[in-house]
Amino acid sequence: MKENSDFLDFYRNITFSDNYDVNSFIGKWIDDAIWSDEEYIKLEKSLLTIQKAYPYPTDIPREIIISLYRIIELMMIPNWLDFDVEKSNLNDESDIFDRFERLKLVISYVLSGNDIQEIGFGYNP
Repeated sequence: MKENSDFLDFYRNITFSDNYDVNSFIGKWIDDAIWSDEEYIKLEKSLLTIQKAYPYPTDIPREIIISLYRIIELMMIPNWLDFDVEKSNLNDESDIFDRFERLKLVISYVLSGNDIQEIGFGYNP
């Protein structure tokens, strides 16, 4: 298995990890009710690094799957409108729903093994 340092930005977002950071994407999400574009980019890049490290049909280690599930679990909230968006591009008109759709797409690609060349999407950080 890859060393934790290879996926540091991933583990910064895992609440039960020794590397958890309250200033990570998930940290800002659960503590401050903020979607941070800057922190999301780091998480997405790390997710895509995981996908490359464990290409289909290679099994993704259980530890990573459990950690990924934790992120998904924390993103399930009753009211998305209670959360603010901390934009990295002030001209971006995408809303929080566009952002969540992108996250779901990235996670599905990591789990399915499909290759992401470029995501043509409403929200492109």
